[in-house]
Amino acid sequence: MDAFYKIIISDYKQRTRSYTFLITLAISLYFAYAFLPAANAAYTTVRIGNYIGVQNAAWIGYVTAMMTSVFLAMTGFYLVNSGIKKDIDTGVGEIVATTPISNFNYLFAKACSNFLVLLSITGCVFVMSIALFFIRSAGYPFDLAQLILPYLLITLPTICFVAALAVAGEVFLHRYTILMNVGYFFFFCAMGSLQASTTGSFDLFGNKPVTNAMQESVARHSRGTNLALSMGFNFSDKRDFHSFIFNGVDWTITGILSRLLWIGFGLLIIFISAKYFHRFDIKQKVKTKKKSRSLEITLHAQPLHDIKLSELPPVTPAYGIMPFVKTELLMLYRKGPRWLWIINTGGMIALSLAPLVIAHQMILPCLWFLQVARWSDLATKEKTNRIHYFTYASYKPLTRLLPAQMMAGIIISLVLASPLLIRYLLLMQFLPVFNIIMGGIFIVLFAVAIGILSGGKKLFEILFFLFTYLNIEKVPFTDYFGGMNHGMNYIFLIGGLIMLLAFISFTWRKMEISRV
Repeated sequence: MDAFYKIIISDYKQRTRSYTFLITLAISLYFAYAFLPAANAAYTTVRIGNYIGVQNAAWIGYVTAMMTSVFLAMTGFYLVNSGIKKDIDTGVGEIVATTPISNFNYLFAKACSNFLVLLSITGCVFVMSIALFFIRSAGYPFDLAQLILPYLLITLPTICFVAALAVAGEVFLHRYTILMNVGYFFFFCAMGSLQASTTGSFDLFGNKPVTNAMQESVARHSRGTNLALSMGFNFSDKRDFHSFIFNGVDWTITGILSRLLWIGFGLLIIFISAKYFHRFDIKQKVKTKKKSRSLEITLHAQPLHDIKLSELPPVTPAYGIMPFVKTELLMLYRKGPRWLWIINTGGMIALSLAPLVIAHQMILPCLWFLQVARWSDLATKEKTNRIHYFTYASYKPLTRLLPAQMMAGIIISLVLASPLLIRYLLLMQFLPVFNIIMGGIFIVLFAVAIGILSGGKKLFEILFFLFTYLNIEKVPFTDYFGGMNHGMNYIFLIGGLIMLLAFISFTWRKMEISRV
């Protein structure tokens, strides 16, 4: 048990002391504040038809808990799905493998560490919800139980399952991180769709009992027939909206057990993963064909004393940027499994055949999100592979290597979007073409800037997932590729952001080079 607790504590400290955690915490607090819009705000987060709840303790507690459950299910997986990988990279895993700790205890310790990280964010959001009550309660009595209970029954089971699922993802897909990241995206979308149709027993986010209680409250206090649930950032005029009093949810034994069921699912996932855990024996088997080929090359190697320097081709220095661009493009092309390019090709075909609106608003962001593993370490792979001392000491790394990485990423983004660009050009619609080009440049520079600032790829993966999901939900302020028919102001705004990201990238990289 002593080793079990030490794994949890050390892993938790390592995660919470990173820039990625602090930035994610800051973003979470910002969204927690935005989850509960002010009375004069131009948007809503939860409404039933044209009814919005008064901001009493029950409404504030349940709304913030529901939105936090969805938000942490959305981003928490990408925040905590690298605990085992860090042990592999640092060599700690091989030491752990020699200890008596069992596979289940080790994986369960990692899941507990993941849970504590997400619980820390949940705790900060909970404190924010209490502060929001005193700011916006408008004289309603303070009821601590109505603030605590939603987080206990809604948010905590969700983050518990996500913490366990992140461990299982590393066990079964430790060699296919792209598949793990993309697969969770579709899993999350499937859970969101299932929430709309389920009765509450298999609702991962735990929102169905609450929204049903809200709809019943509206039905009792109004004669309107419009009880449609609208959950998310919805920008609309509030002048036609009415208020209703929401007094919380009368939880039944069945409802409580349905939430505890997700904790049981998490434990079951850990138990199954322990049976197949590699225990850090991850040596890749070399194919016989490759062995024979390397042996053949060795046997036919020319002895060193037979090499004549006069017969070798002369060395011609090349200080241009194009060799770097070609090299970066080749590395981006070869990164990840080859079958992913089959999916990319299918996405490009879908861009050619689908209706323009669907292709632009739905397929393009999903196709770009499939490249998250290619772009996430675009400017940080040198540090990851510990060759940054060599690259930083090369000839003009700031004006050759970094621009080449940016150009290679932009080329990949535009090639993938080329079917949609051609369709718009054939229709003589030039504004969407500019929007897509600016969007491709923006997302690559965003990956570079976030990677350089955070020193890793985790933060970009979280933010890119958030951007992609919010774009599918048609949230205007995350539309970086112009899928919602913005005007010329959009181009100027994205252009300004691109210049800012480029300035941050070059300035911060210059500081890094000067410190080496």
